[in-house]
Amino acid sequence: MFRPFLAGAALAILTAPALSAQWTSSRPDGHAPIGVMGDHRHERGEVMLSYRFMRMQMQGSRIGTTPVADADIVSASGEGFMVTPTEMPMTMHMFGAMFAPTDRITLMAMAPVVSSEMTHLTRAGGSFSTSASGLGDIQVAAMVGLADWGRQTAFVTLGASLPTGSTTVMDVLPTSNGAAVQLPYPMQLGSGSPGARAGITWLGQSDHWSWGTQAQAAMPLGENDRGWKVGNRGMATGWLARGLTRQTSLSIRLEGSTWGDIDGSDAAPSVNPMMVPTARPDLRGGTRVDAGLGLNIAVPNASGLRFAGEFLVPLLQDLHGPQLETDWKLVVGVQLVPIG
Repeated sequence: MFRPFLAGAALAILTAPALSAQWTSSRPDGHAPIGVMGDHRHERGEVMLSYRFMRMQMQGSRIGTTPVADADIVSASGEGFMVTPTEMPMTMHMFGAMFAPTDRITLMAMAPVVSSEMTHLTRAGGSFSTSASGLGDIQVAAMVGLADWGRQTAFVTLGASLPTGSTTVMDVLPTSNGAAVQLPYPMQLGSGSPGARAGITWLGQSDHWSWGTQAQAAMPLGENDRGWKVGNRGMATGWLARGLTRQTSLSIRLEGSTWGDIDGSDAAPSVNPMMVPTARPDLRGGTRVDAGLGLNIAVPNASGLRFAGEFLVPLLQDLHGPQLETDWKLVVGVQLVPIG
């Protein structure tokens, strides 16, 4: 699926001008599009603080690559569920910090605060909503340099996901007689178990252009105390950026991601796999390819201060469904290097 894109990215790197200067993050395009996490290392003693605001809109469902009407999901002659989600906007505030104890190693931590609301349709034609908000799973990692040559650099990322997000989020359902009950898997804030993360990043620059590729994988290390674990997740992305002025750059990016179904199941009576697709552990996996357009702005006379934004839309979605599809994602953020 990703072979044509990766081949094109590799060709761009191999045919780029070979110059004697070193790769640098001081240019506006020296940072990847803001939607890419852990995209560069720092020099010894540098600290970088960051904040990202992410908004994602999901509306309508798919089975595989085919859209399916909400009415067909709750129809007795269709998919046979009593309830189906119809829409789920999600907001995330991501707070990040990076510190380089050496020129070769940069340490990173990211803490997400998540808020989401899911609207549902019932077989009887009614509707209701549930919501969740709070701290998600914190991620920590070390980026270790592999090689630097000319205007190219490569490093690996080794890290962990900490189970700081709740897996016991509750809300009132029409069938719960006014009592708050356990919500299905997509409305939980975390995985409930520690996870391992690994990745590799390759960056390059010429006089006016920059490019990069990154691949990452995440794997849970066991079941949570609710009796289930999230599926493995993989991601590959590549981008090309052009400096417009000394302070601005424009980027295009492709990202492919794949994620597995949930193993195990939650024993709560309200998480009934016969009732709603979101309670089915085997309907949680899928694959998506997104295309993004981004802008980076380095503030003049403010060393290390940047603003950035990126807007992404899906080109392909193949979902174990019925499952809500993604319509678009927006990421805006600010990065500051106060020390270094």
